[in-house]
Amino acid sequence: MTAAVESNIYPYAEKTENLPVCLRGIGGTEWQGYYQENGEGCWFKILWCISGMGCINYDEQSVEISKGDLIFMPKAYPHEYYPYQPKWTVRWIVFDGYDIERTLGELGLDKPVLLKSCDTTELNKLFNKIMLTLRTDRINGIFRCSGLCYDIILELHSLILNAVKSGSNVKNDILLPVINHIEDNFNRDLPISELVGLSGVSHQYLGRIFRQAMGSSIEKYIKKRRILEAKHLLLETDEPINEISDKCGFREPGYFSTVFKRSEGISPIEYRRMSKKQLLHNRSGRK
Repeated sequence: MTAAVESNIYPYAEKTENLPVCLRGIGGTEWQGYYQENGEGCWFKILWCISGMGCINYDEQSVEISKGDLIFMPKAYPHEYYPYQPKWTVRWIVFDGYDIERTLGELGLDKPVLLKSCDTTELNKLFNKIMLTLRTDRINGIFRCSGLCYDIILELHSLILNAVKSGSNVKNDILLPVINHIEDNFNRDLPISELVGLSGVSHQYLGRIFRQAMGSSIEKYIKKRRILEAKHLLLETDEPINEISDKCGFREPGYFSTVFKRSEGISPIEYRRMSKKQLLHNRSGRK
């Protein structure tokens, strides 16, 4: 269970400019109010919600923040947040350091990150440890806590990786039926709207995650799958070009030839002749 915190601590010590990561502030409240960053701040921030609900505005978007939600903000990044309910409990830390931008860049933390429904158990443990250390060690506490601040950054990175993995599983659940449907039906007219209906998501979202996973648009993927089948039929059968065109989902042989040549650099007829010639050569060489 997370203990109540109603204080902010901004530790100070000389020679902190030599720290690669340096804690500049830490705090929390059960009654978080309105806060605005106008783009002139010099510290990075991690904030997470313990209970209640609030809202954060940045990049022209408004996002609800509730229990388990976490946000990372780069320094000097305009944003504001405020409660939706009178009792909105949050925790936060702010930090900098002479090597912090390189460190965050290597971790992919060069822009705002919003994570929903995280397991913040480790963050809360580190938070409590920092608060206790700062209260009990006024001399060296900031140096020890700057190391703990680095641990918080690493925990944030771990939470991001977990979220990406979870998101990938969700995307796979969306994409697998779509890809299977393409495999079973590429030999006929296959409108994108049919695949969108199968996926249960919007056209734009399906197109985006499909490109991320497969490296091409849905339309190009279907064409490549049809060309692959056409190459197989051209090599393994003597079927006429117009029949192969129809079997591979191209209703117009002329269009099929155009698409095939654009993909392979030669026409279907040339591909058949060259491939069979090469096949015969390979077979005679093995005798």
